[in-house]
Amino acid sequence: LEMPDFKPPYDEMIFPGKAEDEKILYVTRESPIMLGLRLTIFSLVVAIVMVIGTILISVSGKSMGFDTGLMVIMILLLGAVVMFGGMWWIYQVFQKTMFIITTRRLTKFIHTTPWTRYQMSLGLDKVVDSAAYTKGYGQSIFGLGTFVARSSAGNIKNFKIENIHFAEDLHNWMNKLMFVFNKEQEKLDAFRPFTAKKMGERY
Repeated sequence: LEMPDFKPPYDEMIFPGKAEDEKILYVTRESPIMLGLRLTIFSLVVAIVMVIGTILISVSGKSMGFDTGLMVIMILLLGAVVMFGGMWWIYQVFQKTMFIITTRRLTKFIHTTPWTRYQMSLGLDKVVDSAAYTKGYGQSIFGLGTFVARSSAGNIKNFKIENIHFAEDLHNWMNKLMFVFNKEQEKLDAFRPFTAKKMGERY
């Protein structure tokens, strides 16, 4: 499931539980902008804690007459380990969390750690409609959106993916997919995968 970029056709891609006759129509994850923001915020927090810790040890050591050089080096080394370990963790979770639309269902693989995940799926026959919207100033600034498929299934009310580009285009494409699924299933295998590109760059 770890792929740096998702581009159709998805013929070589396999995910757990995929049926032999199931065709992948779209694969995506959150925008890389969100990865950059998380890495930046985490790095800043760790750096600030390291600086404050170093200053406190230096000040307290001088007042008590201790040599604080070794303690400062240990804090810097520990901070570096925490920073790079945390950045690796954030990157792995981002890479492995993804959203897939097939000719049968919508499914999400959500990683809470680099090693643990849960899968959520919603059959196309349970999708009532879809929507796309911009939530908050953050998405507006970065040109991101939220895609939602509303469900008739009692245990899943809203199946959504947040912070993606071209959410409105995906919503419009999803409406076409649902029409074919409900009215013209014989055309489903030939249905064109969604391409996340600007209108002038689609073909």
